[in-house]
Amino acid sequence: MQRKHTSMKMADLVTARLATSADCEITTAVAEQAMLTVRDERGGRWHLDHDADGVSAHERHTGAVRDIRQHLVVGCIDGSVVGYGLAHLSATTDGQLCMIDELIVHPQAQAIGVGSEILAEVRRWATVNQCEALESQVLPGNRAAKNFFERVGMKTRKMRVSADLI
Repeated sequence: MQRKHTSMKMADLVTARLATSADCEITTAVAEQAMLTVRDERGGRWHLDHDADGVSAHERHTGAVRDIRQHLVVGCIDGSVVGYGLAHLSATTDGQLCMIDELIVHPQAQAIGVGSEILAEVRRWATVNQCEALESQVLPGNRAAKNFFERVGMKTRKMRVSADLI
């Protein structure tokens, strides 16, 4: 008897799904690890020290699981959570848009489609909620994130500039 050989590709193992409260411990750990590296990126210190709202990652994530105007998605490889995306609905003058606040994939799980799957799930949610657009922010020193967003069809619309005075 001849055995059929089925080869599984990495893309077959990469999925994204709505997060549950049980996922928040993992998403918090991924967020906290990312914050350690962000500080040293161009714009990172400013983002962490001035743009942050002072709410812990765990509070943000557990709050998003309970809030229908927010969407927490986890990206998985073979069922194991390796990244997440956090988005919220934001009112505009004539509708609403979907603002992606965080999209983070563990460094060892990058460049294999996890971020794209997370973004696709966020995009589905935004479409169901009749959003006119998706938006996010990227630090100026994070070329990989900028390239990712451009690769999936997003464009730079504005840049925020600042100068330290002290």
